[in-house]
Amino acid sequence: MSILSGRVLMVLDTETTGFDPAQGHELIEVARVTIDDGKIGEEWSSLIRPSRPIPPDASAVHGITDAMTASAPAPARIAARLRRDCAGHPLVFHNAPFDLPFLRALLRGAGVAAFDAPVVDTLGLARGVFGAGGNSLSALARRLSLPGETAHRALGDARTTARVLLVLAARWERERGVGSLEELAASSQDQVRLTNRNRPGAAAAAPGAGP
Repeated sequence: MSILSGRVLMVLDTETTGFDPAQGHELIEVARVTIDDGKIGEEWSSLIRPSRPIPPDASAVHGITDAMTASAPAPARIAARLRRDCAGHPLVFHNAPFDLPFLRALLRGAGVAAFDAPVVDTLGLARGVFGAGGNSLSALARRLSLPGETAHRALGDARTTARVLLVLAARWERERGVGSLEELAASSQDQVRLTNRNRPGAAAAAPGAGP
């Protein structure tokens, strides 16, 4: 049995209007891909209606425009859906220090309880296996011969993150002797913290752009 056997994980990815929710930037897209018993399963994604116009430089990255989000659900509706779907399940991100503050702000703004489950960061898993450089989602997809997806859109990046997790979790279990999902989560975050100490600004990198 693998450390993913019998577990349900929620892989999340976001797109935003900028880099920092403390500066007023907001979520404009979120996606969730379920991993159930080591297999990729159900998926969901939604645009989110922001409270202010999307900056042109952000639209240039992900292609999401004001016209696309004009009729999107309000943040509170998405917050309730995410909290309901993800409650109690371990979460998976690529570069969690970017996505998590935005999701915390989304939940807090809607008066919804914060996530309280373990977090696995595939950026940390990749840095532990391949070293500190060249670990963006697109680079990992090429390195691991994964199917191509639309980059810098939440669902495409969540799918790639899920596939990266399946490959790297098996390697950490086989090569590092990791014996539980909780241990994998802690190790992944340790790797991000250790490598970020020597990489100023890495935690603020765009989703999927973690080196």
